[in-house]
Amino acid sequence: MQTAAILSTQEAARSRLYRRLADAYRWPVSDLPMVLKEMESALAQLGSDACEAAARLRASCHSAADTHALAVDHAALFAGPFLVPAPPYGSVYLEDKRQLMGDSTIDARQHYRSLGLDLSPEFKEAPDHISAELEFMHVLIVQGIAAIDAADYRLLSESICHQRIFLERHLGAWVRAFSDKVIEHARTDYYRNLAAVTRAFIAEDMDALPDLPADASERVMAQT
Repeated sequence: MQTAAILSTQEAARSRLYRRLADAYRWPVSDLPMVLKEMESALAQLGSDACEAAARLRASCHSAADTHALAVDHAALFAGPFLVPAPPYGSVYLEDKRQLMGDSTIDARQHYRSLGLDLSPEFKEAPDHISAELEFMHVLIVQGIAAIDAADYRLLSESICHQRIFLERHLGAWVRAFSDKVIEHARTDYYRNLAAVTRAFIAEDMDALPDLPADASERVMAQT
């Protein structure tokens, strides 16, 4: 059985990875090489099969000079101004009519609010944007780390259960279809490899999260 210290270290790597994945899908900025280095390190710490794709990802972005090409590809894939081939919103993949701001979007926001969170005024995207959902997983894992440190195993159980529910109903339910579209339509190795890392890691993470007692699920669902 894992000791609290080992579990906390593992969860810190998961938390860091989700946060850096969220950063990597935002508008490209000059500190991307640092973001990708941390991502690769976290994957290696977790022993992920996505490590090889992460190494290719970091190799595809060497310096700030690369950000112009990435910005062009980011706009073409995700932002428009015309119809885009890889919309970064969960509702497009989860709603029958592939619509924006559907019931699944509202549900994602309710998950955020269940922890007293909401989107920053500076964040101009929908609540089910890929970056927002990745960032929320980071927050849920941070909550779990705090529970480990406090030896609050009921809170830890609820945090893990919330992670599983959110992945099953949101991020994990649409990220494969999204990643496939990015890989198909990206013009840069960066976004192709980023999608491959995202798809592989989230599949692994969903497989690794334990099933928890029904009462933990019921408490989480009552909060959302």
